[in-house]
Amino acid sequence: MTTTYEQTTVTQTTSAGVAPEIRPDVNYVKSIPGLLKIAEIILSIIVLICSSIVYWSPLGGGWVQFVAATALITTIVLFILHFMHIIHRLPGPWVFIEFIYYCIITVCWLIAAIVAAARGVYADSIAAAAFFAFVATAVFAIDTFFNYRGWQVVQHPAASSTANTTTTTTSTAYETRTQY
Repeated sequence: MTTTYEQTTVTQTTSAGVAPEIRPDVNYVKSIPGLLKIAEIILSIIVLICSSIVYWSPLGGGWVQFVAATALITTIVLFILHFMHIIHRLPGPWVFIEFIYYCIITVCWLIAAIVAAARGVYADSIAAAAFFAFVATAVFAIDTFFNYRGWQVVQHPAASSTANTTTTTTSTAYETRTQY
């Protein structure tokens, strides 16, 4: 009587991206995320300037200024982190963190735009702040969409990364004899 034993070993190697060196990346400025961040910085500055009239602060102007200043600072920081490739070297799920940030700031921009639009009858600069806040809401929403797609690629890397699979099958035959 012969018994055959088989052992199968599957080894899967995924080529993980190595973090690039810290240096300025001119191509990032030309890419869609880079252009969106530059537009977000410019729109935040415009809304901050338009909403900086003194008598409007108790009527909701403080919220619009807070959102514009917060978005300006955080977007500049994120732009520098991406432009210098620093974000790839930081520990943590930065794609997810950035996606959550953009979800929150987009909602804040929408609220700020509605507040500014409701108070736009008081001054032309408030109406201009409302217009640019709605434009900023749209730009931040587009960036949120691209961050969501980037997060999905990280969540499901099988569709976007190359993987090498090696299968090794070893067969061994043993002959057993019954002794009486």
